[in-house]
Amino acid sequence: MAKRCDKRRRAVLVPAALAALLAAPSARAEWRFTPTVDLRETYTDNVALSRAEDAKSRFVTELTPGFTLLNRGPRLKASANYQLHYYAFDDDGVEGVRHAQSQLRTDVRATVIDDLLFLDADGAIGQQPVSAFGPQVNGNGYASANRANVKTWRVSPYLLHRFGNSATAAVRYTHDAVDAGRTGFGDSTGDVLTMNLNSGRAFRRLGWGLQYSLQRVDDSIAPESSVKMVSANTRYRLGEDLNLTASAGYDEYDYQSDGEPTKGRFWQGGVEWTPGPRTSLVAGAGKRYYGNTYNLQALHRSRRSVWSINYSDSVTTTRSQLLLPATIDTATMLDRLFIAQIPDAAARAQAVDAYIRATGLPAALADSINYFSNRFILQKQLQASVAFNTARTTLILSAFDSRREGLSLIQTDSLLTGPASARLNDDTTQRGGSAMWNMRLTSRSAINASWISSRQESNGTGIASKNSALRLAVTRQFSPKVRGAFEARRVSGTTADQAASYRENALTASLSLQF
Repeated sequence: MAKRCDKRRRAVLVPAALAALLAAPSARAEWRFTPTVDLRETYTDNVALSRAEDAKSRFVTELTPGFTLLNRGPRLKASANYQLHYYAFDDDGVEGVRHAQSQLRTDVRATVIDDLLFLDADGAIGQQPVSAFGPQVNGNGYASANRANVKTWRVSPYLLHRFGNSATAAVRYTHDAVDAGRTGFGDSTGDVLTMNLNSGRAFRRLGWGLQYSLQRVDDSIAPESSVKMVSANTRYRLGEDLNLTASAGYDEYDYQSDGEPTKGRFWQGGVEWTPGPRTSLVAGAGKRYYGNTYNLQALHRSRRSVWSINYSDSVTTTRSQLLLPATIDTATMLDRLFIAQIPDAAARAQAVDAYIRATGLPAALADSINYFSNRFILQKQLQASVAFNTARTTLILSAFDSRREGLSLIQTDSLLTGPASARLNDDTTQRGGSAMWNMRLTSRSAINASWISSRQESNGTGIASKNSALRLAVTRQFSPKVRGAFEARRVSGTTADQAASYRENALTASLSLQF
């Protein structure tokens, strides 16, 4: 009862605090509200993404009212994008479909007290795959197979203080929640306290930092867990473009395991190299309680291309990745690609947003599937991407290789996977890639082509599945606020039961209006 009352109190206090902040005079001046309506008519030969022998063709009418809300004031930067999808079918008797679903993405960054108190907040509603071994979300939002509507939100006030040129201190508190509405995957709330003390500009040759964090998660299915970390780091400047880095500390994860360590000391050494404004390299290696650890971030940008490669290994959870998705962001790639033509950051952000809306590019490139699990996971992931831009074409290629190994007890997933499939998510490998190509035919029309493919394998059971989606679209900007498109799509794949394959061919005509 006490926990329920506490959750209700937070549910009231958090929106009230945000409302009071947004009502401040300095926060009201820059708001821009843009309502939108999309209308789509789709013919699909497999509306529910069923097995080939059970496939049913349908006409699907989709009406999507929505809005975008933006504020770029000096004290408040906020954005919200909401869409409500309604689906109507020419035969309502079909199973395995949904008639409505919502999508929301919000982000708030506010200065409450100058140079002292700040507030970050965000929230999201969207479809997420339940399993890596099933049909994936590939533009067929009307199908209900292997997906759930996930709601997340996070509020994070923090204090920041500068001790002249000597040091900067920060204390941050974060409260967040995840609600998947799915049997077997626990709804949860979390509280995180982080404290940092870092050297200032006075330490030009030798920089230093101290960090502490404590996270507690209350889950409706898995046992309550906590994560504690304390560390120190140094950075030694060898030259104008080269730094040596080192860090050491102690991790303590409070989860139940099969006798494997859940805590211990760690250390890491590395290098930071920035030979010019267009090239950077960060690399490191060390050891943590689970074994060797490595990280890599390499970026190179030329006038017409952007190259990026990243590797990381970390202890994480499905919950953490739902709160802070770690995808290769399309907008980030385009921002780097357009920086030579549009040096101003604000103008470039508007140009990137307009370009994505006009071309219909997805928000993220190929990435590993964040399937549902209640366990702590060791994730090792390599991602690479490259983008090319010419006067009339844009090409973006990406690839990933990811491995997830369960660390906490397998029993916490028994309700989610079922006892017979308990080892399905115990040790998985995912590999995949994508290619997206856009060609501007005129100032108002374009052709888009995209291909996404991935393969998932359960190393403990030998079960594997694959998914692919091929799309070709023609878009036309009829006026500054009216856009039309015609798309052909082919989606195919196999599920955990490799004898069960699915395939969808679809044609879609759409009209999008901004008011």
